[in-house]
Amino acid sequence: MKKKNGFTLVELLAVIVVLAIIMIIAIPSVLDVMNTARKKAFVMYVDKIVTAVQAQYLYDANGGAIQGAGFYVYDITSDLKLNSTGSYRGYVTVNATDVDNPEYIVELYDNNYMVHAYNVSKRGMPEANDPLVFPFKDESVAKTNYAACQAAAANPTPAVSCYTREGYLITVKD
Repeated sequence: MKKKNGFTLVELLAVIVVLAIIMIIAIPSVLDVMNTARKKAFVMYVDKIVTAVQAQYLYDANGGAIQGAGFYVYDITSDLKLNSTGSYRGYVTVNATDVDNPEYIVELYDNNYMVHAYNVSKRGMPEANDPLVFPFKDESVAKTNYAACQAAAANPTPAVSCYTREGYLITVKD
């Protein structure tokens, strides 16, 4: 009689089939968890950006860098005192036509998600399940000529005036 020292081919195939079934079930769940985590991180970054813009706008308004009513654009890579923006790009427009109640309009994107002309003052901070936080597909949408200024304008005209945080005029044309 011959002694058995290993597994048969049928036993090995059974183990491989069981592992394949586990992977088929587990991989979509893991990917969903990863995507949800990315979206939540993006939404948290929107909150961080808006908080930074609110502080910077108050500092600029009280320090005299900007004067009076208008639209003020804060680029997240150059105007805010953030240590690192990572893959995040965009800007926040402050609609200060009513200087006592400014509105904050976010235009932000990274490699995974984006918000386009999202008015935080009217809608509140976005949630991870908010349909206006959508997958990033086209960088040209995020880089339109200060779309938040155009969306914020109560009475759109061919040219809407926006200002940098230093008070310099930016003219947006269609």
